[in-house]
Amino acid sequence: MKFPSLASLSRNAVAVFKRFPTLFIVVASATVLACFLMGEPPIGAGLEHKLWRLLATCDLLLTLGLAADLFAESRTYTGLRKWGLRVAVFILCGLLYAVLNPVLYQTDVVRLGLFIFAFHHLVAFAPFIKRGSNSDFWHFNKVLFLRFLTAVLYSVSLYAGLAVAIFGIEELFNLDLPSEIYGQLFVLVAVGFNTLFFLAGIPTVFETTPTAEPYPKGLKIFTQYVLIPLMTIYLAILLVYEIKILVEWEMPKGIVATLILGYAVFGMLSLLLVWPIRNDEGSRWVRLFSKSFYLTMLPLIVLLALAVYQRVSHYGFTEERHILMALTIWLTAITAYFLSSRKDDIRLIPVSLAALALLSTFGPQSATNISLHSQQRRLAQLLNAPVEGTDERQSVVTYLLEAHGLQSMQAFTETDLDSLGREITATNAELPPYRITWLKRDTIFALLGVPPSAMADGRYLTIHRAGERIIPVQGYDYVYRVDSYGSDSTMVAIGKNNVRISVKRDSTFAVKVEMENDTAIVFDLVPLVDEIYQAHKGGNLTPHENDGTGFLYPAEKMEIQRENTHFVITLLLDQVNGDFLAPHEESSRGIYFTGYVLFGEK
Repeated sequence: MKFPSLASLSRNAVAVFKRFPTLFIVVASATVLACFLMGEPPIGAGLEHKLWRLLATCDLLLTLGLAADLFAESRTYTGLRKWGLRVAVFILCGLLYAVLNPVLYQTDVVRLGLFIFAFHHLVAFAPFIKRGSNSDFWHFNKVLFLRFLTAVLYSVSLYAGLAVAIFGIEELFNLDLPSEIYGQLFVLVAVGFNTLFFLAGIPTVFETTPTAEPYPKGLKIFTQYVLIPLMTIYLAILLVYEIKILVEWEMPKGIVATLILGYAVFGMLSLLLVWPIRNDEGSRWVRLFSKSFYLTMLPLIVLLALAVYQRVSHYGFTEERHILMALTIWLTAITAYFLSSRKDDIRLIPVSLAALALLSTFGPQSATNISLHSQQRRLAQLLNAPVEGTDERQSVVTYLLEAHGLQSMQAFTETDLDSLGREITATNAELPPYRITWLKRDTIFALLGVPPSAMADGRYLTIHRAGERIIPVQGYDYVYRVDSYGSDSTMVAIGKNNVRISVKRDSTFAVKVEMENDTAIVFDLVPLVDEIYQAHKGGNLTPHENDGTGFLYPAEKMEIQRENTHFVITLLLDQVNGDFLAPHEESSRGIYFTGYVLFGEK
């Protein structure tokens, strides 16, 4: 692999700026912005979230802007017409930046992903709208695909080399460079170099003669001997599973939908890659796969439809289930088209996918709208029905809040939820967004009469030791930090003694300290957990001012002291969180803690 010289890189950068001036500016701005954000800037959370939204918008600007420029080139637009398209792209992406708020609403995360998906597909066919042939379309996208792979390969090599060089400088010269330098280097290479290198290799539309270019041998080998055989194995597994369902007469598991979509995606990718040689005499394996792929999709589509129906009929629509249903309908239509049509216009695949994604963003048919109304109807039914077993109201309310906002449940209460939501946000502006969401969740639970926690009796708690930032070390010689998230058992050296500190997470919830030739110390935490839970039931816990759902507990009660021959040992708990009835039940969500073990020599 010959890496391009600095001279060629500079020439390519100038060429990109002349051909795609707005894209060059977007890439440069996105690189600077991403490097700034990777450096953990000392800015407020609100501004930081806006900058991340702006960075995501840069992706929309890049892909939609590239599609617009390629479309203009295919029409030989110049001057005002080309710049008019570019201005329209900036206006549209600016509107999306103003409308979408993925920090507050999960549905906007889905919308943003759909727009990115649609605009990437738009790049593939924008130059060929009402012009060009299938062959032109394939060869142009082949160049894009190979250029992308080349750009990734060069970027990985460049980053690895520079990262090793920086590490070597740190070690050889005893420098203490900031750790974020590696993240910023990654951004510089992945966003800046990689994108500009890719743009520099985009051919002018129709500049090549497809019939004069031989099919890439490496691409043929990869598709014929790697990708297609893997798809065949994948298909065999799915068909055997479908036979199992028919024999046992049971509904398919939810994961089967993901597997079928994966098979469809890689199968269509394989077909597109081998499209020019699908009928060649020397490619019998490719020809067989090309003719049989859509036939093999028929039973899988039936299985996919059953899996989608099972999820939607039980739990209603969400954005993800709506998209899954839309893809099922799309797969059915595409399969019917390629089985019945003699044209086999492969441009239909990216065109239809882009249209499907855009239709799913806004409007009465969108994933957001259908999911919102589906879950609102489901919540209305649940609120009017007796609670039996698992209370599903909590999951529906949480979904509506996180995906669509507090105002999506206005029909279920007379309280003005829009004003209430603004008040909660303004009052707790210093808290991170997820904490504010928790406060809104607890508020709407109370308004709708839904139990206020994941457990119906509010037994899942987060407890902080009062004054947790201060560690009282007077009278102690050693301090060891311990938590229940790490390993179960750790050996440490305390003075001249080898000490094993173990954490028990089962019904004997405890911390055990063992050392050679001395009595083992066991800190049983079950009594403390019971005590805290009873205090919570009695309303005797003090809310934590910086944790919307947490509570404070007296520091002296969060200390447990034991001693043996050599040491006075104290377990000082900083935080305890989890299911506070867990030690007494087999089906438990667990309890976790952080704190310190203090050793004082006698």
